[in-house]
Amino acid sequence: MKKVFLFVIIVFLLVPTFSIANTKYNENDVLTGILKEMKGEFLEGEINIGGVILDEFISKERIKEIGKEIKDDLELIGEELDQNRGDLFLEGNYYLIEEIYEEGFNHLTIYGYSVEHNPVTIMVSSYFSPEINIGETTLFINIIKSDKNFNINVIIGNIENIFRAFGKTAEITTCVIGTIDGKLDSDYIEKYANKALKKFKGKVVERYTDPMITSYTVFTPYIDNYIFSLEKRVNLNLAIRYNEYENRTYIWIGTPIITTGY
Repeated sequence: MKKVFLFVIIVFLLVPTFSIANTKYNENDVLTGILKEMKGEFLEGEINIGGVILDEFISKERIKEIGKEIKDDLELIGEELDQNRGDLFLEGNYYLIEEIYEEGFNHLTIYGYSVEHNPVTIMVSSYFSPEINIGETTLFINIIKSDKNFNINVIIGNIENIFRAFGKTAEITTCVIGTIDGKLDSDYIEKYANKALKKFKGKVVERYTDPMITSYTVFTPYIDNYIFSLEKRVNLNLAIRYNEYENRTYIWIGTPIITTGY
């Protein structure tokens, strides 16, 4: 379990981000616009923000304090769930706390809902490496929005303020998820994906396809941050996959990459 949490954080810490400038479309316009061009219906938006907040290993008492402060800053609602009582984790009624305290590794996870009834996950992890005598504490926040008109910039701004309070910056990935009824043939995917990417001046850096999934790695000048992949700039990831059990095709549009499973 320890390795799983560390892997999530490492993804954010190893992704270098840069910035460019263009004002015709903002990030939200691009993500929701591509979904619209592909004739998809909005399902939800997902925001992942993470990074180092302290260059030291902290105690379980301190990690609990930080967790509570962030929970209050993000306005999670409800009462703490008493797991021994067997209550259901009902939307907005409770928030759940899970803790791991081991030698050289402390971890706290809080699952709950915001006042807008959006699922929120907060993870604070602290570790110490005796071999190199270095400690570090990281914060990871995941927010899922079901509102079609959700404002990415406001949410990101609020969470960035949390990192600024620690004197740190955060790595950010966002993703819009939509669906289309039925299975799309390859011609439909090719036509509408290319049309959508062209609208936002998307240059395809890499394309992958198999019988189950089609994925595009793209660069567009309308999204500020980007990373390097094979020495090329990329800042947009588009994936299309058919779910035979639901008879629906799912569409993920993420920036700079898709970090949720698809």
